[in-house]
Amino acid sequence: MDVQEATTRRLPDLKERHLPENCRETVNTILKETYGYEQFRNLEIYDNLFKGKEKLCISQGQLIENVILEAEKASKGEAQVDNILLTAPTGSGKSLLFQLPAIYLGKEYNLLTIVVSPLKALIVDQVESLQELGYTRVAYASSDLSPEQKKEVYRQVREGEIDLFYLSPELLLSYDIKHFVGERRIGLVVVDEAHTVTTWGKEFRVDYWFLGRYLTALKQTLGYGFPLFALTATAVWN
Repeated sequence: MDVQEATTRRLPDLKERHLPENCRETVNTILKETYGYEQFRNLEIYDNLFKGKEKLCISQGQLIENVILEAEKASKGEAQVDNILLTAPTGSGKSLLFQLPAIYLGKEYNLLTIVVSPLKALIVDQVESLQELGYTRVAYASSDLSPEQKKEVYRQVREGEIDLFYLSPELLLSYDIKHFVGERRIGLVVVDEAHTVTTWGKEFRVDYWFLGRYLTALKQTLGYGFPLFALTATAVWN
């Protein structure tokens, strides 16, 4: 058997992109009221690396609207819900791209967003930064919290007091999802630092290897779908 042939997979063809022209006014309002920004930043991304390195310029608002639209499709029970993978440089505002949809989905539909991140320091930093901005419907669970603190966080999540919930992959995979969310409906799952999902990067995490299978099974167990939004700055093409 040719080992190279057996272990190498061709990337799937990209779907035709249909980004919205702009985002809804409520999202602009959240941007201003929560983050203090007057407008979204533009990002320069590769158009289609299968064909070359031509770039296009898109707004953060277009990406955020796209994430929200996919979450809304899932909440309505539509069968065709697209997942999103974004590679963008450090400092391009990737956290805003999932935090703002999470705030909107929680506010409008009481949907929970779960963020899976392998970096404890990054989790704490993002949660505390949002809390300092005055947004309190965000929390995390980690080994640094006492059993009493984790119990209180889980209660807040289950009872709808938290809309944006950060977890490590190890913690997520260690328990039944009801342990964290109860009967709360999940609207979006974010996989941050997605280069650790596979051998894309040096910081490969074993628990990320099982994450895709876990999330696929989770949708079947819960009986409904939700989009996955994966982000990284360091994935290597192909």
